[in-house]
Amino acid sequence: MANPKLRLGFREPEIDTNRPFVDGTVKVEGFDLEISDYRGWEYIDAWDASFGGLMQTKGKGDHPFVSIPAFPNRKFRLSYIFVNGRAGIESPKDLEGKRVYVSGTAGIWARGALLNYYGVDFTKVHWLMTGASAKSWGPGIDVESLPGIAGPLDVKLDTMLLEGALDAVIEPNVLPSISRRDPRVRRLFPDYRTEEQDYWKRTGIFPISHVVSLTQEFVDRHPEAPVALLKAYRQARDVAFDRLYGTDPEILAISWVASFIDDQRALMGNDYWAYNIQGNVRALEAMMLFAYQMGATPTQLDYTSFFDPDAAALPGS
Repeated sequence: MANPKLRLGFREPEIDTNRPFVDGTVKVEGFDLEISDYRGWEYIDAWDASFGGLMQTKGKGDHPFVSIPAFPNRKFRLSYIFVNGRAGIESPKDLEGKRVYVSGTAGIWARGALLNYYGVDFTKVHWLMTGASAKSWGPGIDVESLPGIAGPLDVKLDTMLLEGALDAVIEPNVLPSISRRDPRVRRLFPDYRTEEQDYWKRTGIFPISHVVSLTQEFVDRHPEAPVALLKAYRQARDVAFDRLYGTDPEILAISWVASFIDDQRALMGNDYWAYNIQGNVRALEAMMLFAYQMGATPTQLDYTSFFDPDAAALPGS
């Protein structure tokens, strides 16, 4: 009998932890994979879901999804706080009194750090957001709705930051002016690597951007799918590391990638990119707290409620 089809969609098919699926190196045992770009969960069975999006649907009680502890996209988000060089922002506390745009899952992680680690008083920040997210998430917190934007949002935000209409921007992607090193703007933390390493040392939090998830309907029909997919994701992660650190590493425009991996392992442990629950408790707990504090969920959720029990209990990392 033919294997059932598993339609696996990717928000980011080119990142190294997803590419082994896309190029056919990794399969999912017991299933025939159909790979596509992400167009919406209605068209697929599993995908690299936004953690912030999952938090919101779970908080609303409309959550027909089951996650596995595979986290293909993680970023320390302190380096995604961008400031106008003339705004007088030298430290996180200097954001108080300034016009700050914030969005996305990255915004939850960055705001969580600003509030809980750096002690920024959010009632003193003039926040701006777009769409339905433009609403206060706590007493005394002022949130202005950004006017309608024609064209790509990141380009408009970049222009507003350059022109001083915004003093700071917190975005999930690097702004174009930062990438081209425009002297009018910069990151809040110029030495962001050291700042984020210190954040890790003090908190043990390695932020999670994406969590691999399946539709509940597919899991109901194929209850073996979460464990099979988790095993495949662990293999894909290992392939990605081998392509950087193995006997025949990929040619990249950085000569010392292996040494950077050594540095990160020395700081965070050999299994810093673990695909399990036990190695990610600090990050999962932090996301539950931060999402509640930032108004993404009405209560502080239990992270265990997101995960398939069999996949969560699967030994190994």
